[in-house]
Parts: sequence; structure tokens; C-alpha cells
Amino acid sequence: MKEIFRYTLLADGTSDEVLMPVIDWLIRQHLPDVRSVASFARDFGKVGNDLRSRIRAALKNFPCDLLFVHRDAESMTREDRIGEIVNAMDELGTPHVPIVPIRMTEAWLLSDEEAIRFASGNASGRHALNIPRRDRWEALPDPKNTLLDILKSASGKNGRALDKFNPLKARHLITPRSASFDALRGVPSFDRFENDLIEQLAKFSNVVD
Repeated sequence: MKEIFRYTLLADGTSDEVLMPVIDWLIRQHLPDVRSVASFARDFGKVGNDLRSRIRAALKNFPCDLLFVHRDAESMTREDRIGEIVNAMDELGTPHVPIVPIRMTEAWLLSDEEAIRFASGNASGRHALNIPRRDRWEALPDPKNTLLDILKSASGKNGRALDKFNPLKARHLITPRSASFDALRGVPSFDRFENDLIEQLAKFSNVVD
């Protein structure tokens, strides 16, 4: 078994670095005896503008055992986004795993209420946040605005203090604070992502669960 597992995340944008704690957690779940070394590929061209070129640049700058290619589904189907990634990876020969949240990454950031409260700066808050049920996350028309509104509510701030609160900045603190992403299991896009990852990790270890 390899003792060090190197991966690179090529995301839609720099803000999607929040996905790396999710990836790290899953790798620990399925390769507990392997140390993972992560790289975040940023600033490799405009999203949607020649994905293959962005992938090539990421691989050149951050060689890895496994490349994660993130695209939000947005208004497209997961299958269409997967098709984009598969076409862009054609003939490159690097093992890869698509990450395609429905509709946006923020739908996956709703899973840990405690981490959301911490990120808002009001970890001891106890008022209801009205986080949608898990079976609704992928149906939300705008998960990003839903999450930002929840962060504002969690902060407990009002008036000028709320005006000064930056939910976009707070968003970055959610996944690093989460000790577990088990609550995401059962969300179809996450389950498909985990299954795809397990398939690739099996090539690096014969003890993958």
C-alpha cells in the first residue's frame, strides 16, 4: 500500500477550497492508514473556458495520484456536468473523481449546524436556524443564498452589527470546523461522489471498505 496519497482539487473557484476538508474526511474513512497530501489548484483560467486546459495546468503544477474536478451542477444535470469532465479528461490518463453538488457547493455546507453556528461567530447560540431538511437540500433553488441567510441568523446580530457581518467570509469556516460529514450521506450527489471516490481509492489499497 502507498504510504502517501497525493491529490489535487481543481474547483470552480477559489471559494470552493471549502471542499478539501470533505475530501480529507472521506479519504480518512476509506484509507485510514495512508497519509494524504493535498493541493488546491487555483487561478487556472476562467471557469467554463476550456476545462481541459485548466486540468492540464493543474496537473502540471500539482502532480498527483488522484485529481478531483469540481463543477457545480447549477442549472445543468449532474450527468451533463460529468460529461463535460469526462470529455476534458479524455486521453489524459490521470485517475480522477468528479465532484458535482446539486445545485451548488453550499448545498453540502448545510450538514453541520454546530459548525455553522461557530462560523457565524455565535457558537453558543441556541435559537432555531430553520435549516432545511436534508432531503430538500438538492431541491433548493439557490443554496448559496439559503446558507448565507442561515449564517446571518446564526450570528444573532441585528442592525449595524448585522450590516458589518460578512457571511461570505464566515462560509469558509464551516467545513474546517466540521469533525464529520456523515450527515451528508443520504444526499444523492454526495453518495455518488463517495462511491466514485471509493472506486478510485480501491486502486491504491485492498482494504477499502
